[in-house]
Amino acid sequence: MIWQPYLDLLSRRPRAIKYSSLYEQFPPVWTEYLNRCTEHEQKEALQLLGKLLKNNDFELLNQALELAMGHGHPKADHIKHCFYSIIQGDNSYQTIKPTMKVPIVPAATRGLSHYDSLMETGGRIK
Repeated sequence: MIWQPYLDLLSRRPRAIKYSSLYEQFPPVWTEYLNRCTEHEQKEALQLLGKLLKNNDFELLNQALELAMGHGHPKADHIKHCFYSIIQGDNSYQTIKPTMKVPIVPAATRGLSHYDSLMETGGRIK
């Protein structure tokens, strides 16, 4: 399958991907990633796929996405960096080890579900 024309078209309207037959043909790692993306992130990811998908082979892109997902929910630039580091054979992509004590930061939640608690009291703060 020649992906580039479809990916370029879908990057203009990223929400339409769920209703196309292409969505089922993506590798599972990409469908899971796109499900968790915002509309803007989907647009950037589809544009990245259109640029980097050569010879219709997802193998290197799957590796790059899995590498990037090892550090949380990646942006398109992070996936692109991992892709080029795989191509270059650069295995120096490691977590930075700080020399001083770093404070513990609570995990951030994605989405707007944490605002639902405000609606339970009619929008008033307790």
